[in-house]
Amino acid sequence: MKKKFLLLGVAGIAVLAVLVKACTAHTASDASLRHLESGDVVGFEDKADTYAWLGIPFAKPPVGELRWRAPRSVEPWQGTLEALEHGNMCKQVPPIRWIDIIGDEDCLYLDVWSPRLTAEEIETSNLPVMVWIHGGANTLGTALATRSYNIAGSEQVIVVSLQYRLGILGWFSHPALRETAETPLDATGNFALLDMVAALQWVRENISAFGGDPGNVTIFGQSAGGFNVLALMASPPARGMFHKAISQSGNIQTVPQSMAENYVDDQDAGLSYSNREFINTLLIDDGRASDREAAKNIQNGMGNGELAAYLRGMPADKIFASVHRRGKNLGYFTPTNIRDGLVLPHEPVLELFRDPEKYNRVPVILGSNRDEYKFFLWENEDLTDTRLGVFTKVKDLDDYNRVTRYFSDGWRATGVNEPAAALQGSQPGEVFAYRFDWAGQKQSFLGNDMANLLGAAHGLENTFVFGPEAVSGLSQYAVAENGDSRRALEVAMRDYWTAFARTGQPGNGGNPELPVWQPWQDSGVNKLILDRGEASGIHMTSDHLDVAQLKERIRTDPAIRSSRERCELYARVFYHGLTRDFWSDAEYSAMGCSEYPLEGFEGII
Repeated sequence: MKKKFLLLGVAGIAVLAVLVKACTAHTASDASLRHLESGDVVGFEDKADTYAWLGIPFAKPPVGELRWRAPRSVEPWQGTLEALEHGNMCKQVPPIRWIDIIGDEDCLYLDVWSPRLTAEEIETSNLPVMVWIHGGANTLGTALATRSYNIAGSEQVIVVSLQYRLGILGWFSHPALRETAETPLDATGNFALLDMVAALQWVRENISAFGGDPGNVTIFGQSAGGFNVLALMASPPARGMFHKAISQSGNIQTVPQSMAENYVDDQDAGLSYSNREFINTLLIDDGRASDREAAKNIQNGMGNGELAAYLRGMPADKIFASVHRRGKNLGYFTPTNIRDGLVLPHEPVLELFRDPEKYNRVPVILGSNRDEYKFFLWENEDLTDTRLGVFTKVKDLDDYNRVTRYFSDGWRATGVNEPAAALQGSQPGEVFAYRFDWAGQKQSFLGNDMANLLGAAHGLENTFVFGPEAVSGLSQYAVAENGDSRRALEVAMRDYWTAFARTGQPGNGGNPELPVWQPWQDSGVNKLILDRGEASGIHMTSDHLDVAQLKERIRTDPAIRSSRERCELYARVFYHGLTRDFWSDAEYSAMGCSEYPLEGFEGII
């Protein structure tokens, strides 16, 4: 199953759009003056009757000796900080061929939106707080790709959007860093997760100055942001930092420490893109080694202090030039959310969720989009024809829907249904699941049949939660034939999300005309379908698809044309896919797949 590189992924489009929008000028509003622990800050009047504060630092810049260390408390400032422009986006390699490395290591900033409260209202409002974690495969993106004035203004909540170190700077596990740690948390490989914890600590200390309730904080995120939401539920340092969680198209993926850092030829083998293998590449690119074997010998011969100094002393662009050369799919791979026994326990997340004593138990919403993988497969040359890189036509719609459905159902089973079932046993009545089904795009966009080509694809629900004009890069895919129907679903989703943020129960979103969102249960109706009224509308349904059922479908589906295709599908969904927690060598062999090496089936994302 060949796959063309997707020129502009969700995060890539967002980054490009943000580069254009970043120059927008704002005028400070005296009424937005707020007094924080680290100093005074003033913002500006934004849309939907809100105030916005952009680019507030929540930690020291993680540069120089602070590279690959836990975030340090932000330095207080003198005078009044004008928070009118977004802070630097984090260093990254966007999947855009004509744009090189962008961003900055100095990127630990957050944005805040609130209703336009008076000083008297701030004293008594105690509004719920929602903290947004952006997506982008943990290697891409920026907080400003989604702007939160619609949620804050229409729903009367405080929204904080945070940034975190990305890719190789956000996640890096190696003995040299552990042995040279200055604090216990420096010994982790999950620096980006600690950035999120630091931002949540900032919220706890400062959000009351904006009228928010530090005792009612909901974390929510999409894609990699959803992965990180679930990781924070499993993270001991995050305990008590939030009170509810929403994972949009997230998953339970975490990586054992050995796979994250070991060489590929170690007895306990690491990933091909492990951190030791990356250092090999870095040494070759730096001219210190001629090949991998020489680089490995050099790396093994360097003391921990020498290697740590070498890594921290290298310019960030030089580091990212190396990851760029090894890049594929959404920019490049690096192991993220590493089970280091410190920031994340050694056990897989699903195991933790089965024991309420082993994770941060909070009410949770889990959801996925019906056609998640159409976004990643719509330029697959086996499934579609693309002319001039723009005009795409599906070759066989039935085949396209069948193949993309397997991957999308894999996301649904591993990222929603399996964790929901585990959590339901630990916290019954506090787990809610959804599936986003909206596919009301105009039939033609640049000649493309978007309703079938993308449908309810990955990322489109963000345009409903935040509003289409508030999400960079996706609005053109969410232009509906029926604007009123689209708007009704947008309002309903915001109502559900914020009702949950207020009470931990989404209910009917405060609208008696909407169905009550019932919690997950072992049998019967257990999932809310989110769709336009002229289609199936919003309703509860029964969806208990689990991994075992999906594997049986792959084993027995008569539409799969060959043994190789069956093996490839199984490998891509459960080995190269979102998580390997459900992979089985024995099952793969029993399917007659031993003749097909796993390395021959490249991952999708």
